[in-house]
Amino acid sequence: MDEAKIVNRVHQSWLASREKQLMLAVAARLPGWMTPDHMTAFGLAGAFGCGLGFVVSHWWPSGLLVAVLGLVVSWLGDSLDGNLARLRKIERPTYGFFVDHNVDIMAQVFIFFGLGLSPYMRLDTAFLCLLSYWLASLYTFIRAVAVGVFQISYFGVGPTEIRIALASYTLAAFAIGNWKLDFGLGPLSPIDVFSVPLFAGVFAMYLWMVWVESRRLAAAE
Repeated sequence: MDEAKIVNRVHQSWLASREKQLMLAVAARLPGWMTPDHMTAFGLAGAFGCGLGFVVSHWWPSGLLVAVLGLVVSWLGDSLDGNLARLRKIERPTYGFFVDHNVDIMAQVFIFFGLGLSPYMRLDTAFLCLLSYWLASLYTFIRAVAVGVFQISYFGVGPTEIRIALASYTLAAFAIGNWKLDFGLGPLSPIDVFSVPLFAGVFAMYLWMVWVESRRLAAAE
């Protein structure tokens, strides 16, 4: 799908405007040899480093700090590639859309698998968080094809806000330690407990948005 054919690109997260200003300022200062593809690879490497940091926290608690650093690198690469291309007027909309969003999926796998393989979250609840992210992503892609609206954020929350929330939890876990709760289902970390209502809420919202959009399309046709 050619991103140039998308009628409207919606990004109205809480931090979107300030993030765009920051990314344009950073992109303007990057050396000429750095390309959008370099930024995309940089972001994917950050996501892999994040997942690896979570895994090695089994034996080295400071791996959590590596995970946070990986999240920062992932955010920079993911945010800079498109901004750098637009700033230099070297956009390749179809190629960029295809590569960028496939790399996003790989990055999500690295991060959530790593978190699920860490001592700070169970693998099954990590999968619930990953599935929540993918539900929102799949709805976004399907709606983009159907109605020409590519919506990046919902209810003020986009990828950057999610990364900030995960980084904040990771830093709290590093400071407090591996705190567990027990509700008779085995040891659960706070993020394990949070993941269940998160998935339920995202799934309910997904069903509601599908219903509303399908009714609107049925009336239009």
